[in-house]
Amino acid sequence: MSRSMNGKNYKIGEIATIAPGQIPQNIIKEQQQYVLYTQFDYIGAFQQANSILDDELEKFNKDLPLGYRAQSEGYNYFGWGKSDNKQYLFLGVIILIIFFMTSILFNSLTQPLAIIFIIPVSYIGVFLTFYLFKLNFDQGGFASFVLLCGITINASIYLITEYNRIRRRKPLMSPAKAYIKSWNIKIVPIFLTIISTILGLIPFMAGLGRESFWFPLGAGAIGGLVMSFVGSYFFLPLFLLKRRSIIPKSKKKVTR
Repeated sequence: MSRSMNGKNYKIGEIATIAPGQIPQNIIKEQQQYVLYTQFDYIGAFQQANSILDDELEKFNKDLPLGYRAQSEGYNYFGWGKSDNKQYLFLGVIILIIFFMTSILFNSLTQPLAIIFIIPVSYIGVFLTFYLFKLNFDQGGFASFVLLCGITINASIYLITEYNRIRRRKPLMSPAKAYIKSWNIKIVPIFLTIISTILGLIPFMAGLGRESFWFPLGAGAIGGLVMSFVGSYFFLPLFLLKRRSIIPKSKKKVTR
């Protein structure tokens, strides 16, 4: 028996094996209907397996007699499910660990909050990437969240460390000027770190097919890194510095 796929003929023996086996003797009945479960293993991309299964179910239902139907019960891959949102609690644990570590590093409770606020800003880049490229958010997108939690704080730690060093050496310098000076000093290593990470993620996106894990991971991480650079430039000083240090007070000239 042969089957045509994409204009080519394949024999069943080349791509699958059929062997007799003993079916369960117990009859399963759900909602006044008898149910028979069948399973198969597919090695390959998830999108291709999903497409093949949907096509086969559509053809199979056309040949079934009245009263019978075939449907899919879902897919078992890495235990990922949209109804299960417990994995997002893991992000909260990571952010909590980052807060305690940076609090000890900077001996402060306010500066770690400025670092943590950059993480949601980087997530905006992930959401925009998935929306613009119409990607399916799966375990690869979640992995990009976890990856960005560690990468995006590096730039903020560099900037705040240099900012505190400048403030200790020159206490009379205004906070805004100290931050600008720290940015000018650390911009090169921050930029090189982001560019090298993006170049390292590009091979995950290479190829004609969009793999269900690696492509969303690379695309989401790249979008988040670009947005984190923007967040470090625009939003970090807003979270770190006080308003009166960013907007100088206007001086009034009094004449008599």
